[in-house]
This record gives sequence, structure tokens and C-alpha cells, in this order.
Amino acid sequence: MPAARFLACLVLLGAPAGAETVLGPQGVAPPGVLVPCQGAGLTPAFWRCLTAAGVPDQGLAFARRLAADPAFDQPAIPMGFTELGAVDLADVLFPFMANTNDQQLLVNGDPAVLHPLALEPPRPDDPVSAALVQAHPHAFPTARVGLTAARRDGTRQRFVFLDPLADGCRACEVVGASLFAIDFDAGRQTGIEALGWVPVTLAEPDLRAGRIQSGDIQALQVALVLRGYRPGALDGVMGAATRAALAAFQRDYCLTSESLTNFETLEALSASAPDLSPPTCSEGVGP
Repeated sequence: MPAARFLACLVLLGAPAGAETVLGPQGVAPPGVLVPCQGAGLTPAFWRCLTAAGVPDQGLAFARRLAADPAFDQPAIPMGFTELGAVDLADVLFPFMANTNDQQLLVNGDPAVLHPLALEPPRPDDPVSAALVQAHPHAFPTARVGLTAARRDGTRQRFVFLDPLADGCRACEVVGASLFAIDFDAGRQTGIEALGWVPVTLAEPDLRAGRIQSGDIQALQVALVLRGYRPGALDGVMGAATRAALAAFQRDYCLTSESLTNFETLEALSASAPDLSPPTCSEGVGP
């Protein structure tokens, strides 16, 4: 079984009802904490070593929580924390995972701990995704999932993830990316949306930026998706949904709206994700 599919079976943790705060910045471990501890294996000596190395009590409790759950069956050490609203982002390190030890988890909502791989949807059947699979029939998600945007709209939060697609094996050429979003309302997970499998010319930031600067509408649509907006189908057509998403992006980031594709807007959309900072003008609303 490919690692991406195995990992997708891991990890949906949470309180049975309501949100639960399981991690904050006070739980983050100091850098290099695993260097002296990893060799102990998952034994009592490992936990004693983490304590001696300065892992905070909350971080230890978080790691033990995951190790005790059958869905994980191994600890995850909190190495970073980003406050994003009702639901937050934790950068964690799985010390005993064979591949992709560095992972990101959504925490403090309902469920209390959510691994995006647990919800990554199957490949969608839109034309862009179908064309990629036709060109690379053995492409598959590599489980190297990264958050590209966390957008807030009142009580709603949308988290957009990118998972690189490899051409037949984990060490093979990256040929594109799986894009998907996980939605929450008032801290409760409410939905999952497949956003498309896109080729590397749209997934890789520098290549996408070049296409945006040349006026490529499809690249512009992907940039909007990666920032949590909803431009509609990734069809390269400046339709109503794309116009609405562009207008919302301009409003959120104080960009002039004399033209939907003015220089400032194209420059902003050409910047690399992730976009985890709040909008500079107002909370995001609309498409």
C-alpha cells in the first residue's frame, strides 16, 4: 500500500462533543529535543528523556495522547504552533515514522486533533485532474501535505492543503499536486472539498507566478484557490465566480479595484503560499 494511502488511514482524534483545547504555544518543544531521545525507542526512557530535555508538560500530554490512541499508535512532538482562530495549526514531529516525520495537524477544534491526510479526498474527475492522470497514470499523493491558506469568514474557517503528486514512487519525479480544503464552522469540522489535481506548472510557485504575470487566467485561479478563495472551475475562463473571488481578494488585501487584473493584484497573487496571516484590511468575506 502506498505510504500516502496508509497515512490517510491514520488520525482522526477528538472529543466526542464540542471543541477541546489540547495545545497552545506553551506546549511547543525546544529545537533539537529529539536528538538525545530518539534512540531510546518508544520506552519509558524516551518519555523521561523528553522531560529532561525540556518538553513542556502540555507538549508531553499531547504526545502521550497520540501515542495512546490506536489511530496513531505513536507520539507526535509539537515543534510549532500557529494561532488561527477557533482551530489552530500545530507543526509536529513523529520521531518513529518511517517517512515524512514532519507533519501538520489541525488542533483545538472538534475534532480536537485532525490530520489532513485522514480526510484527503479521492482524485476529482474535473478536466484538469483527468488530463494530469492521462499524462501520468501512476501519479499518486505523497503524504507530504502542507497548509497553503487559512481563511476566516465570520465563524467559518477554510484550510487549504497541497499534497505533491509523485509519478509512480515516492522518490519519483513530482508531476503535480492534489489540492483540497477542510472547512470548519465555530470550530466544528463541517466539510471536505476536492479542489483538483493540477500539473506542476500550476503547483510549483515560480512556474505558476510566471504564468500569472503573462496573464494566464488558469494560473490566477489556482493562486486564488491556494489562498482559500472559490474562483469556480479551474478552466482558464474569467467567469462570474473568478471575478467575485478576485474582487474579494482585492477587498481583503486593500488592493485597487480599478481592474481585476491590475499589476498590484497580479503581484500579490504571484507571491508564494502559505498565506496564514490575516488580511490587512478586514476579515475575509465572500467567495
